[in-house]
Amino acid sequence: MRVSDVRPRRLVAADAPAVHALTGGFGLTPELLRRELAADGDFRWAGLDDPAGRLCAVHRSLRWGPYLFLKGVYVREDVRGSGAAVQLAFALRDAARAEGLPGVAAWFEPGMPESAIAELLGLRRQAPMVHRFALPLAPSGGAAPTAGAAAQPPLRGELELPRECAADRSAAVDLFGAPADGPLRVHWVLDGRRLVASAGFGADRDGLAALLAAFGPLAAAHGADTLEFPVRASDIIGVLQLMHGRAERRNRVPVCLGALSFAQREPGSPPC
Repeated sequence: MRVSDVRPRRLVAADAPAVHALTGGFGLTPELLRRELAADGDFRWAGLDDPAGRLCAVHRSLRWGPYLFLKGVYVREDVRGSGAAVQLAFALRDAARAEGLPGVAAWFEPGMPESAIAELLGLRRQAPMVHRFALPLAPSGGAAPTAGAAAQPPLRGELELPRECAADRSAAVDLFGAPADGPLRVHWVLDGRRLVASAGFGADRDGLAALLAAFGPLAAAHGADTLEFPVRASDIIGVLQLMHGRAERRNRVPVCLGALSFAQREPGSPPC
């Protein structure tokens, strides 16, 4: 199959069975998968069909902060090596630009295959190297909103916190760059059953307590059972403490957040 002969298309709720059959749903329940495919403005899924009309490649993206965040790609085995993953990534980048979004972003490990796609897209490092940690939350008794609910809570947003939440914490990190003064606006997004925050306040007891106090009620309102947050890779002691605690490290090695701004390229920013 020549992917140059096939145009990527936007996937919608009606594609949910095909997406689940191909990818397993990226860990999403069928209900959450349908909700994402139907959530205009919050998520964008792109796909490629083979000549027989069967879905053969899928790329999932979501709005996180100012960016369209490229989250995960799956290519059917017989299509791998055809350039399908690159074609879908460029399609999502072009869609974000056409919709007037500021840019695109993605996680990637330097030196791994995804770093080549990031380089092709023009992504530049925006934050320190980090580990992503997932911290299980105490059961709230609530359930995730259903696709048929009349009034659905937003799937993403900002949480404004007092500056002192992250003050005097050398390990604190904000992936999108906090302003020098004023309140700290942390971006969050619901990624399946995880509430993903763009900032962490360090891996010490006080930092985790502040993070849970800030995001715990929000996570409970969305039925999230896990809070994901970044920790500086340079905070070796903190990373080891978290690894031996309840938190789960979501990447084997440090990763970086890369971003491409459509309005202005950052020539001085180092690639990851």
